[in-house]
Formats: sequence, structure tokens, C-alpha cells
Amino acid sequence: MEQFTFYELYADILQNMDDISAGKLANCICAYEFEDREPEKELSDKENFYWSNIADILQEVKETESAGKIPKKYNLQSRHFTFYETYYNAMKLMNICKRGVFVKAICAYMFGNEEPKFADRTIQGYFNLCKRKMDLSKRRKASGRTGGAQKKQVCVVSPIEDTIPMPQGIQADAPQEKLTYEDFRAAHSDIQGSLFGNAERYKSELNWSDVAAKRATDEELQKERNIFYLVRSYEQKYMQKP
Repeated sequence: MEQFTFYELYADILQNMDDISAGKLANCICAYEFEDREPEKELSDKENFYWSNIADILQEVKETESAGKIPKKYNLQSRHFTFYETYYNAMKLMNICKRGVFVKAICAYMFGNEEPKFADRTIQGYFNLCKRKMDLSKRRKASGRTGGAQKKQVCVVSPIEDTIPMPQGIQADAPQEKLTYEDFRAAHSDIQGSLFGNAERYKSELNWSDVAAKRATDEELQKERNIFYLVRSYEQKYMQKP
């Protein structure tokens, strides 16, 4: 196979994993699709759990696509995009952690329309080359829908190496102007990850000015370095459930 259908479920799982685990799982998915290889035994219990929950979908969809058919049942149930072998070839040039960063960025671009900026120039170069295929997929999908094209957002991808967190007090004392999700991410470059899939609603639902203010004084929120876990913690602590 030279391509396969990548579903939002896979992206949601990868989003909730650290970069190394995400790289291992993404590699297993690609090896299964492109090389007919089953996962290696070195998967952790958690990684194996996630794999067991998508293995049946991968198998069924692969059999359908190998027969030259479209997996309509899953395509109607979930957002998806075409994952090309060239993406996997790029992954093979990276270590397992960078593979996780790379695939998460592809998912964020395809599902969330967030264009990443990598600290690692090599990964950025690989992404830019693969982006031609991604944009082709986007255009093909858009041609079947009505309405204008989505505006691109910029998603800053944090470096692989550990970074020193930037002081938060200055950003928290923001002026009266209400912060958007993009403003918050630009002001807090130490936070990695992205919001897409079911978590994408937080971009418009949360008061990002309040998130910034709470994070400036809340030590628990300051410890969160992933945007998904940050908003979940904020929601649990400060948003009253009906």
C-alpha cells in the first residue's frame, strides 16, 4: 500500500501520549499499513492497550482498501485524511521521539488547520516537503464541500529538548483586551501540543484571558506543559459544571 486512511480516533490517542509513546504507536500503525508488520513486543502496557483498541479498525480498513474499495462505514463516522507512505519515509529518518512530534504536527495540521513551527530545522524541512501532499488532500476534500477555505493558524511546536519555562507573571497582567487561543499560545511558548478533535472546542469556549491569569498564580497549572492537560486541569478546577 502507498497510502491509508488515518482517522481522528488515532489522532486523539496520540494527542494524549507523550512524544516517545506517540512515536512508537505511530510507527506501529505505519509499519502495519505499509510493511505488513505487527507491533513489536517492546510496547508498554499502556501503548499496547491503545493499540488493542484500534487494531480491529486498522485490519478491517486495510482489507477494504487493499481490495480497492472505500471504507465508507468508518469514513462517515469520523473525520479522516489520507496518510501517504512518504510521511512514513520521513519518520524513518528521525528518532522515535521526533517521530511522535512529527505525526502529532501532521494531525494538528490536517484536523485543526494549525501550521506548526518546529524548533528543529530538520523536522521542519521534512514537514515542508510532506506538506505538498497534505495540501493536495485538503484541496481534494475542500472541492467536495461548499464555503470558503479555513484560515490557517500558527501552532508553535516546542523543542524536543527540555526548555526553561518563561516567566508567566507578565503575560497574566494582560490589558483589558480579551485573549484568543492564538494569543495565549504565542505568549506561552513553553507549552507544547495542540487541541484538535473533541478538544478543539476549547479554543472558542474558554476565556483565555482567565486561563492566563489563573496559570500565573496556580502552581498546579504552571506544572502543565501540554495544552490539552492544561485546559483539562483548568476546566476541572475553575469551571462549574451544570
